[in-house]
Amino acid sequence: MEKIKVWDCSDVFVGQYPFHQKLKDELVPILEEYSDQQDRQTNVKATMTEWGWDPRSDNLNRVKECILAEIMTHMDYGYIGQSKPFLEFKDFWGNVYRKGDYTQSHAHRNSWFSVVYFLKTKWYYPSLIFTDSGKRIRLKEGSYVIFSSYLKHYVPKHRFDETRITLSGNVDYKGLTYDDGVR
Repeated sequence: MEKIKVWDCSDVFVGQYPFHQKLKDELVPILEEYSDQQDRQTNVKATMTEWGWDPRSDNLNRVKECILAEIMTHMDYGYIGQSKPFLEFKDFWGNVYRKGDYTQSHAHRNSWFSVVYFLKTKWYYPSLIFTDSGKRIRLKEGSYVIFSSYLKHYVPKHRFDETRITLSGNVDYKGLTYDDGVR
């Protein structure tokens, strides 16, 4: 796992989920047929699910638990004044990029952490790029990226016929919002 300090402006963690194939086998057929629920009215100019997408999947719940545990492993509890805070996904959604789709540069300012999970991709598909640093995340199926929500990021135009599918979400401390002035 690549690790950079949790509270630094370049906070980016990249990990690998060991049970990726089960998750991919279950979710890709569902997402390939999904209709765009956001009507391209967000920064993601691709097919998106609902914000609170929940296909009732044990495999998906396991990857979400893995990601929350990863955040807990690397965070500085003292920084927020709690000995062991409880984390939860504030929202969670799927993104299906077809030829010509992309994501505009944006940040998730009202959350603490954001996550991107690479469900279906090829190494040569458009990277996740952090706007200010120019850092590009190497694409690998089963990888997840955890970063501070205030980091601006984007995805260049997808130029391939095969779909690129990611899962995304925002994570908060239960009972403590980003706007509580802790940062």
